[in-house]
Amino acid sequence: MERKVGMIPNFAPQFGEQLLGRNWGNLATYPTPTNIAVVKEFYPNARKIGDYPAEDYLGYVRGHAIRYDPDSINNFLGTVWAGEQCQYALCMEEGINFDDVESVLCVPGGHFQRNITGSVVNIRRTDLNPLAKYWMAFSHVSDITLSRALLLYCAIRNLNVNIGQVIANQIRVYANRINSKAPLGHPSLITHLCKIAGVDTVAPPFERPRKAIDEAYYRQYCGGEEAAQPVSPRRTYKERAQTQSQASIETHEAEPFQMGDMYMSLIAWPKEQAQGGKAGAAEASAMEKNEDDADDAEDEEEEEDTDDSID
Repeated sequence: MERKVGMIPNFAPQFGEQLLGRNWGNLATYPTPTNIAVVKEFYPNARKIGDYPAEDYLGYVRGHAIRYDPDSINNFLGTVWAGEQCQYALCMEEGINFDDVESVLCVPGGHFQRNITGSVVNIRRTDLNPLAKYWMAFSHVSDITLSRALLLYCAIRNLNVNIGQVIANQIRVYANRINSKAPLGHPSLITHLCKIAGVDTVAPPFERPRKAIDEAYYRQYCGGEEAAQPVSPRRTYKERAQTQSQASIETHEAEPFQMGDMYMSLIAWPKEQAQGGKAGAAEASAMEKNEDDADDAEDEEEEEDTDDSID
């Protein structure tokens, strides 16, 4: 479930500047109670069935056509896309200098995690700087997948991002997932789009947005002691690879079970990878529990999960 996000000028004024500079203000404030029945009806009716030709970005709810194409989403959010090249899409297609991404998103010493073939996989949340953490305030996310990292990089770098296209692609991916039990993304946005199309969205059941992300969240989960901890200087991937190569030479005499543990620790990252500098498909968000007490508990568990990932 989406969450409203505060501008926190006393802690990270650049967040508000970046958001408003892109005319993304509505993106941080639009979440309202979600009509569960409407969202559950939307997704099956937006799914492509077999080889039957289906119009892109179109679903149906109670006899109404629901368009979730990039223009419809941008219009709802009040953003304007003039048709120029989306630099986020370009990064996804052609790759990017990952050292620069690390310098923008990470604390000194923080870096992308890579698999055994050297492909970039993700960034640990503990490696993100406070501003990046606030941009990526998702529950139970201890690792930031590559596509999320590139989207965040483009946002902070003030590169062009067609946010309507990004969200439309995500919804289309959710609609065509095989796993019927997977969470349904962007529920509040879909409720808004259905209402605009004439669907009656006032009948319960509803799910209200989770507690807003604000200064209290920033103090507890993005800054404070964690951000102030001393860290080692950032090294390039080539330098880290040389260190890892030396470490592998030093451990070649390890016991078999130790080698197995080390191997599993290298491959046990999420499966989204960059092949030849290219990223995977759009990511999924989650519909989550919404009581304030549950929100606090989830945020605390998120940080505990993050701490565990360091061990």
